[in-house]
Amino acid sequence: MTQTTNTALIIPLDDRPVTYVFPAMIAETAGIEVVSPPRSLMGSIFHPAQMDSLFAWITSTLEKVRPQVMMVGLDSLLYGGLITSRRCDDSMKAISKRLANLKKWKGPGGSTKIYAQTSIMRISDNYDNSEEKTYWARYGRELFAWSTVMYRMSKGIKVNPGILESYETRIPQEIRDDYLDTRFRNFQINQEVLDLVGAGVIDRLVLSIDDSGAQGLNVLEKEKLVAKANSMGLGDRVFCYPGADEVLCSLFAAWLVRMLNELGLKLRAQVSYSPGSGVNCPSRYEGQTIGETISAQLEAIGIQQVESLQTGNNPNNIDIAVLVHGGDVQGDHILLPGTPDLRQLETGAQVEQTLKLLSESTTPVILCDVAYANGADPFLVEELLNRPDLMSRIISYAGWNTTGNTVGSALATGVSRLYSVRTNGRSEHTDRAFQKCLFTRLADDWAYQSLVRSQLDSDASIDKLAQLISPFLGRIGQSMRFEPGNLRVSFPWKRTFEFEVCFEDR
Repeated sequence: MTQTTNTALIIPLDDRPVTYVFPAMIAETAGIEVVSPPRSLMGSIFHPAQMDSLFAWITSTLEKVRPQVMMVGLDSLLYGGLITSRRCDDSMKAISKRLANLKKWKGPGGSTKIYAQTSIMRISDNYDNSEEKTYWARYGRELFAWSTVMYRMSKGIKVNPGILESYETRIPQEIRDDYLDTRFRNFQINQEVLDLVGAGVIDRLVLSIDDSGAQGLNVLEKEKLVAKANSMGLGDRVFCYPGADEVLCSLFAAWLVRMLNELGLKLRAQVSYSPGSGVNCPSRYEGQTIGETISAQLEAIGIQQVESLQTGNNPNNIDIAVLVHGGDVQGDHILLPGTPDLRQLETGAQVEQTLKLLSESTTPVILCDVAYANGADPFLVEELLNRPDLMSRIISYAGWNTTGNTVGSALATGVSRLYSVRTNGRSEHTDRAFQKCLFTRLADDWAYQSLVRSQLDSDASIDKLAQLISPFLGRIGQSMRFEPGNLRVSFPWKRTFEFEVCFEDR
C-alpha cells in the first residue's frame, strides 16, 4: 500500500446533506478525490451510526489506500453522531477506547494528517427534544437558565438570592444529575482529544460550539479547554468557535491552505461589511458578534485578514474579498415560541450597498449572507439572480442556519475553487463540482429555507415540496447558466427543517 496523492478520507458528523454530501462536493471542487463511508453507516436523527461496521470500514479502507489526510467528525466515531453525543449513555471507558483508534490510523511515521472536529455539548433555550434527551420537552428552558445561573455564580457575578435553589426545585434531581453526568463525560473526552493533539496524533482540531448563549456550562467548558490547549502550546493547532455542521468543510479548507502555503502561496482576505456596523451585530445562537465569528473562521482556516488588498502586490498572494451581507439586527426565518418575530426585515439599503461592493470588487468574492439566521436574505438573492454579471464575480455563496454555518461553508467553497485554479487542477469535473456547490446553497438557503419552507406543513409530502420549489430551481440554473440535469428533492430526516437536492450524476 502506498500513499495516495490528492485523496482525502472524510468521516462526517452524520448522514445529513450538509454534513455528508456537501463536504465531498467541496473536495471535488478542489480536484481532491474523496473516500467516505457508505451513507447508510452514518448516524441520523433516528439512530446512531453503525459503530462496528463503521470502524470495520475505516480499517479495511486504510489497508487498501493511505490518504493524504483524514477529516474526522469525532462525534460520529465516539458517540455515533452529533445528536447521539447528547443522547447516548455509553461509558467514558468505551468512548476512550474508540478514540484510541486514531493512533493506529495515523499511519507509519505519521504519514496521514488527521484534521478533527469535536463538539462542546450544546444547551438550547427551548423545549424541543427532537435532538435532545426526552426530558428536554419539559425542562429544556429551565436547564438552560440553571446553566446560566451556575456560570454567573462561578464568575462571581451577582445573581438574585434563591434563584439557583428555585431552578433546582423545578428540575428533578435525577434529571439534573443525568444532564451533568453527560456533560462531564463529554468534557473529559474532549480533554483526551486535546492530549492527542499534544501527542501529534491529531494535526489540527476544531472545538465547535453548537447553539450557545453568551453564558452557560458549555461556555465554562470552552474556557477550560482553550486554557488547557494554550498551556500545552497548541494555540496554532487548536481552534474554538461557534459552529458544527460546516466544520469539516472548514477543516478541509485549512488543509488546502496549508498545501498552498507549502507551494509558497498565501491567501489574503479583505473583509467588507454591508452595512459597516454589521461587524458588531449579535449573531443568533452563537453568543458573540458576527464580526467575531468571521475573524475566528478566517484564523482557523489560515486566511490572513488584511485592511487593504492594494498593498503588497505579490504574485505569491492569492487575494480574495469576503463580503458580509447583514445588518444591525440579525433576522430569523424560524419563529420560536417566546422569541421576537424577526422573519421579515427591511434590508433594501444593505442589498443596494452589497451589490455596489460586489460590482466594484477587483478580486474574487466570497459572499456570506448573514442578514437572517436559518435562510438567505430573499431580497439579496432576487437581485443577484437578476444580475448574472454579478453572479459571475462570486466564487462562493452561503446563507443558512447560523453565522458560523454560513461563513465556514462559504469560505471553504471559495478556497477550494481557488485551489483548483492556482494549482492548475481546474477541469470540467472541478468546474461542475463548483457549480453544484453554488447551486446547492442557492437552492437550499434561498429557495427552500427563505421561501418554500414556510409554506409547508410539518407532514408535507415530497410531491408538494417538488411542486413549490421547481420554479425556483429552474431560475437558479438559468441565472448561473448551469444545467443541473435531472434533480430529486427530499426531506432526508423526514421533517421540514432539512432539505436535500440530489443531482443525477451523484
